[in-house]
Amino acid sequence: MSRKHVVSLAALVAAGAAMLAACGTQEAAQPQTPPAAANAADSTPLNLLQGTAKSNNAPSNAGDLAPAGAPAPVAQQWVQLAAGKAGSLNPVITNGAHKVLYVFDKDGPNTSNCTDQCKVTWPPVEIAKGGKVFIAGIDKKAVGFIKRPDDGNLQITLNGHPLYTFSKDVKPFDTNGEGVQNIWWASQPDGSRNFGGKTPPGSTPPATSATPATGSPTAALTAKSAILFDDANFSDNGASQGVAGTGCQAVPRPGVTSSITTDGTLKLWTGPNCTGKSVVINGDVADLAAIGFDNNIQSLRFGDGGSTTTTTTNPGATTLTATSAILDSGKNLSEPDGSQGVSGHGCVNVAHPDQVSSIQADGTYKLWTGKDCTGKSMIVTGNQNDLSAIGFDKMVASIRFAD
Repeated sequence: MSRKHVVSLAALVAAGAAMLAACGTQEAAQPQTPPAAANAADSTPLNLLQGTAKSNNAPSNAGDLAPAGAPAPVAQQWVQLAAGKAGSLNPVITNGAHKVLYVFDKDGPNTSNCTDQCKVTWPPVEIAKGGKVFIAGIDKKAVGFIKRPDDGNLQITLNGHPLYTFSKDVKPFDTNGEGVQNIWWASQPDGSRNFGGKTPPGSTPPATSATPATGSPTAALTAKSAILFDDANFSDNGASQGVAGTGCQAVPRPGVTSSITTDGTLKLWTGPNCTGKSVVINGDVADLAAIGFDNNIQSLRFGDGGSTTTTTTNPGATTLTATSAILDSGKNLSEPDGSQGVSGHGCVNVAHPDQVSSIQADGTYKLWTGKDCTGKSMIVTGNQNDLSAIGFDKMVASIRFAD
């Protein structure tokens, strides 16, 4: 989010040469050597919030959406950093007004060298102390800020790269700043340059970022919340819905989700009560179609609120607390042959005892090798990633839950 500078077309024409000379050409002023204290990365924690400005109900007359001429406390109240696409550029970062954010080749790590007339053409993305930064499709560890060398304002960075908007981007998703004089580039989600098919002299374009990879089936589930967007790329043109909690949670409006932001690792399911087809994701996914889950999510499994390490105990008088479990056909919570949900109170039989190699559950429960809770048994607590380790691989015929 940046200050809103209003520059008339006539003024732009009159001052164009000066501005380009100042910040848009190879003859731009050499990078300044700013005072170390002023330009060191600031250690003050950022107020990072998962999701977009709209999904967080940010004020529509402040932050990235503040009217021209709004005072700094209003204009710098919040910033949105959302991964998506603009024109032919994919992925790039856009703010809450759908303006593309850029990086400058003449900047140093955690150092801005765009001042004076340059920052009129390329307004820095600034945030007030205590302001909110909404992130979608961005690794929160990559987000930081610096104190600008000219006025001490706080400027948002991605992996140490200061971010800017472009004054000549008039409409949402304009990309007029892309490749200007081969020193200005749209920013990718990690702060690197999206070259858009152009190659700066002496540079090698980085590989295009892809949709975040799905997590390993063995990944511990750590997420406790998620925001589900009806459209891809965390678009705020459609609706969104929030889901939070521990264990299995139903989606309020199932079957309409095309992208998702989350605060960790979670498991998506196509059926209710964490049944059906599933996949583990680690972090945000901009387009669920890429992993075959577009408009196909009915429930989520979050972390259980404690350690995901399975503990087993010897049979005894342990209190049984679990009332449901997901039985996976593969080890490490994978499902090569599908999965089955079991829930209830007391003894519950398993439909396919020979297809259980790992278990997800909240609480303590008792496994039995025979129907109606007969045969060999063992009490376990929490997830069991490998039933062969306790002699129950493909041998769970019934489970006793809490009464």
